[in-house]
Amino acid sequence: MSDANSFIKLGKVHEWLDGLFLAHQTALLSLDLSEAERCLDFYETNLLLHIKDENELLIPTYGARASDIPGGAVEFFTGEHKKILRFVAEFHTMLKPLHRQKKLQLKHAIIHLLDREAMYKGLLQHHHAREHNVLYPWLDWLTSEAERKKLLEQCSSLKAYRSRSS
Repeated sequence: MSDANSFIKLGKVHEWLDGLFLAHQTALLSLDLSEAERCLDFYETNLLLHIKDENELLIPTYGARASDIPGGAVEFFTGEHKKILRFVAEFHTMLKPLHRQKKLQLKHAIIHLLDREAMYKGLLQHHHAREHNVLYPWLDWLTSEAERKKLLEQCSSLKAYRSRSS
């Protein structure tokens, strides 16, 4: 199998998304709430592309061909995607009232938000590991070179990552 047509390359999209989320957190630490919101919006836009790629292209292909893979039930992937999106929605909700807070109260609220975001990052780490260890290798094994190439070409998040990385 060509490395160029392996689903493992989607790990680079995960790393890129993690960097976008880190930019949001860095803005929070600087107390730059407008930048934190802008970064979170940009992160969410690209996260949604990636989840859409997986939910509409990759997981259906995987689910139609794979069965009884330990830790690899389709519901695990889609359920984690739902949890991820709920967390991001919560972060938007938590950010809004911060603009009205001052000094120590603001810093405490940011610490609370960062604590929630730490829980989120734990979920992401677990989710990325499941995809890297189960979904992507099994998809590589279950698809032909031509199918992999076509599916990867359809991945909007991979296109977005490449356009930002070049």
